[in-house]
Amino acid sequence: MRDRKGERTLKAVLKNVTIDNDNDALVTFAQTIDFAPLFEHVKAFTGVNCSFYQPEITTRGGQVYISFMSDDITPQTGVFAAILAHSYIHSFSNGVFSDKATGQPAYWVSVDIRYELKRGGSNGMEIFRAGHRRGEWEFSDVEETQK
Repeated sequence: MRDRKGERTLKAVLKNVTIDNDNDALVTFAQTIDFAPLFEHVKAFTGVNCSFYQPEITTRGGQVYISFMSDDITPQTGVFAAILAHSYIHSFSNGVFSDKATGQPAYWVSVDIRYELKRGGSNGMEIFRAGHRRGEWEFSDVEETQK
């Protein structure tokens, strides 16, 4: 997609979503979020140049979620590439909600790296957290959120 300035935008797409009266406003909000600024922040923060798959909106139990994942970043992991089968940046936990203070919809996400070892096993860790409200992205380092 392209915005009015001709720049590329990445907006979440619906996948297996049942819209009902409890979450239709949240789904509508989720469809308006431009993920390009988030993905640019990921690249700047990590120093990893990667592409992201189109974010997907899903609902479960009346809750709205937006998930995303990068392509495999293993070749960019330096010495760890020798032991990693796959690694990628993704939304580990997230949610679209109504902000209690303003009543406006918002989105929060824990951006994580997930890796699988060549010898078996997998794990991951949080890189940073992000939020989208009132048309703006906000980012916080893991160290800032754990103080």
